[in-house]
Amino acid sequence: MQGQHNTNDNENDKIQHVSSPYNFSYSLNIITLNVGLFPWAASNYLEHNRQVIEHYWYNVLDNKHIRLNWLSLNVWDGGYNTIPQDYFDVYIYDTLYMNYYISQGWLSILDRNEITYAHEINSNILSMIESDNRKYYGIPIYGCFYLLIYHSKDKELASIKTFEDLVEIASKRHFLMRKLDGELKMSNYLTLVGSDYHINHITEENININVINQLSHFYKHAKLVLNETDRHSFKHSSFYIGYAEDINTVLSVDENDLSQIEFMPVPFNNYDRPQFWLDCIGIHPQAKSRGLYEKSLQLANLMSCSTVLNEYLQEQFYVITTNHITLSHLSTKNAIYAKLQILMESNSFRPSSLPFAINSSLSVKEQRMQAIALIIAQHQKQSQSIANTNTNTNTNSNINTTS
Repeated sequence: MQGQHNTNDNENDKIQHVSSPYNFSYSLNIITLNVGLFPWAASNYLEHNRQVIEHYWYNVLDNKHIRLNWLSLNVWDGGYNTIPQDYFDVYIYDTLYMNYYISQGWLSILDRNEITYAHEINSNILSMIESDNRKYYGIPIYGCFYLLIYHSKDKELASIKTFEDLVEIASKRHFLMRKLDGELKMSNYLTLVGSDYHINHITEENININVINQLSHFYKHAKLVLNETDRHSFKHSSFYIGYAEDINTVLSVDENDLSQIEFMPVPFNNYDRPQFWLDCIGIHPQAKSRGLYEKSLQLANLMSCSTVLNEYLQEQFYVITTNHITLSHLSTKNAIYAKLQILMESNSFRPSSLPFAINSSLSVKEQRMQAIALIIAQHQKQSQSIANTNTNTNTNSNINTTS
């Protein structure tokens, strides 16, 4: 069985954790909550985030007898290469895996009245993780979407409606793109095929080669593909495709040009809502058996409230929070956040989540990896086919010229 859980009573002694400046006298009166943050959201600021949370937890809420044990990256990475363990209490997870976690019994269901700051959360986003009427699989905290970032004076780009419109413009423009990993290639493929299509359909027999071909032709038009460690100026590029948090990381934007940037969800799908990646604070059901549910819930609510988020997101451009109070607060300080707020409030999004495993001996994660491998292989075939076609065209042209 994948991810066998250890129920040894001494498990906490073996948990790898991140150090804290707060000192505790270890006695029978000290309780520990095992907490996993989301390392890929504002990863450069994780230490600052921990310090803000600790300040409110220990000093404001006076929880000095309850130690926060921060799980290290190799123990919890958001769910990409790790899974929730029974000794976890509170952890931020990517809802891509929500259905899998539900099937494994790794998420507590919260009543609406248990979410203290539910009124601060974008209602459309909260509904994405609704289990039943006013019951939820956690508390949303971060989100992101795949964006087309362009200059505000570009009326042609501003008016596009379809993927075909985008491809036509891309074929004659100088644009930048964030490097596509397998996950993003699969996501773009699924979005373009349609909302009723999911990873269980990605097989050798029924993969849609036409869609792969469309995307491969689109990707080849990118004049430059940027890695996370790259820094490239946006000033002389027509547009960029990536994430909002790429601004002033991989994509360098002059301070004076920030107000001249506009966003739209990449129109990969002509008839469906834009896809939204969502990160939530979950509470492991085992916290209740340890008598730690109420304190875990208090911490989850603290982490999601605008007071805390305002403080630890104030310098972290441009992480998108699902807390509309904090998003409004950040919008008063920064033109980019103001536009992201409008984008959040003017769209109805489609959640990014893997389905339950159906009629398969593979787990959802194994199906995901298999689907990604197939998508990558098909893109490589199409890219080679495009290259061969271009070579043959050039050869024939040279022959005709010689004749």
